[in-house]
Amino acid sequence: MDRLVAVYGSGLVDPDTPIVCADDQGLLRGDGVFEAWLLREGAPVLLDAHLDRLYRSVARLALDLPERTGLVRLIREAAEAWPRDIEAVQRLVVTRGRSAVGRPTVYTMVERVPHWTATNRRNGIRLVTGTVGFPIHERRDAPWLLGGVKSLSYAVNMASQRWGAIRGAQEMLWVSSDGYALETPSFSLVWLTESTLCTVPGWTGIIVGTTAAALSAQAPTLGLTAVEMLVTPGELASAEAVWVTGSLSGVLAVTELDGQPLAQSALLDPARNLIGYSGG
Repeated sequence: MDRLVAVYGSGLVDPDTPIVCADDQGLLRGDGVFEAWLLREGAPVLLDAHLDRLYRSVARLALDLPERTGLVRLIREAAEAWPRDIEAVQRLVVTRGRSAVGRPTVYTMVERVPHWTATNRRNGIRLVTGTVGFPIHERRDAPWLLGGVKSLSYAVNMASQRWGAIRGAQEMLWVSSDGYALETPSFSLVWLTESTLCTVPGWTGIIVGTTAAALSAQAPTLGLTAVEMLVTPGELASAEAVWVTGSLSGVLAVTELDGQPLAQSALLDPARNLIGYSGG
């Protein structure tokens, strides 16, 4: 089994069934939001946190969305139909739908976890820096820039990844025009310094990571204090460790930043195990 698809109001459908119309605003304009989470042994990981973030994104875009119990029912129908012994990624997609209809398109899709996930868990990833073109406070004062929204408009994300790959990295670390590290197209930024687990503040307009939040909540178990703070790439270069976190990958070690090797921490595996991810 390679893929499952379930549509709100219809349930499971043949994965090859057309479910999005040519004039859907999500397709034409990227006008919509999504969430993705790991599906392990038939259970969505951190589902409540993902749905909370989804509803925040929906509110920012002024989208209509079915009530939560109906969404959960749709999600679990697809999750329970997936083989329990195959690790998967489940996505929930919400678009504004067809402009003439005024009803959102809502569906969920389950697929195998991408092959590169295991490789990145095992080997870590390399980052290169690239600017987002605006200062650190810009998105806080400009809600139309949709800071913190997990939007379907991913063209910039994909272009950043391609540009990073050209420079020999798996991801680009976005940096504000005034020099502060933010996030990558796929991951949240986490770093260790002086027995402190640090994450980027949400007011910067980053997408606040569910996995990073779960790790921060468990920081005392690792003997760490969790804080939110700003950091420059230069400061990251001298950190005790730099990690990125994501719903599919868990916690990944960053091995290089702009070609410079970074320090590694023995806390990586305990951190992974703490939130239910292995390194393989």
